Amino acid sequence: MNSCGDHLQGVVDSGADLNAGAGTDWHGPLFIVGMPRSGTKLLRGLLCQHERIRVLPAETEFLPALAAWIERHGAPERAAAFSSLYLAIHSAPYFAYRKAQEPQFDWRQWRAQCAGRFDVGGLFEGFARYELGLDRNSEAIWADKSPAYIRHLPLLLDGFPCARIIHIVRDVRDYCASNRRTWGKDVRRAADRWAADVMRAHRQCAATPSRCVELRYEDLLQDPRGQMYRLCRFLGVAYSRTLTQLKRPVEPCGATAARIGIARDNFNTYGKYLAPGEILAIESLAWETMQALGYEPRVARCQQRLRMPQRQLLQLKDALQLLSADARHKGWAGALRFHASHLRMLARR
Repeated sequence: MNSCGDHLQGVVDSGADLNAGAGTDWHGPLFIVGMPRSGTKLLRGLLCQHERIRVLPAETEFLPALAAWIERHGAPERAAAFSSLYLAIHSAPYFAYRKAQEPQFDWRQWRAQCAGRFDVGGLFEGFARYELGLDRNSEAIWADKSPAYIRHLPLLLDGFPCARIIHIVRDVRDYCASNRRTWGKDVRRAADRWAADVMRAHRQCAATPSRCVELRYEDLLQDPRGQMYRLCRFLGVAYSRTLTQLKRPVEPCGATAARIGIARDNFNTYGKYLAPGEILAIESLAWETMQALGYEPRVARCQQRLRMPQRQLLQLKDALQLLSADARHKGWAGALRFHASHLRMLARR
């Protein structure tokens, strides 16, 4: 185990009261991952209250494309190569967000912050420090909240030897209901993807407990103090009461949209939105992963799986639904460009 992992495991095992003063020798990165609509925005909002934790203002989601570019072209040590790298990823949704912010993004300043390191870890750290305004002597922990990185945990662990990962999980039934209410997605495909991605991340967390921790959304809602204290121990930082309070809304849509504070009753609500047959289908498709994560199926008794033709058909159905929704304000061409770029940024190869 590397020295970063040794330090953290000692903190976790000691059970020491970190309120009295925490170590400052770990400065990130911290990655917050999980399925969309699983509480990542809430967790980000709470962690941002900590004086030492600084989270990037929007989901990056271009890290897999960054790694793929380096695999094909090598490290972009020269300015011309760095410019080519930026051109290859600048269509990522993150940079669409940045276009509306001041000052304008400058890849030259990003390059300067890399401090001569042009591997995946050095490039992304340079990017984060540039965006967050953190110099190399800062005691702040830099962090990224990109739910889609749940499918890229090996990349995070290999590319960032000191990385810590928080995987937040939500009950698959509430997750599927929220996905349909927010984006109109099919609950069967949502359950199928939840089962595969959450199980993979769960196994990774179990295999690397000194670097990954798992958090249930429902536990965070019901016991924010206990869960945030647990995360502080994991990260080796002092606990503060401010970590259970939100200063502003973090959710733009859904049942907690524009709400300030933790909605402690926002769980086990799927019965209001799902028909009995839909609950059965969801639990059947996610049965094994529910068991592994401690979620009790109500009606299903065994695992079922989607066959490939059905999975592909549901994928097409969801894609058309998303494109149709986005086309209302982006136009069909704009919606196609946006989603094509999003998929390309998350494709490792």
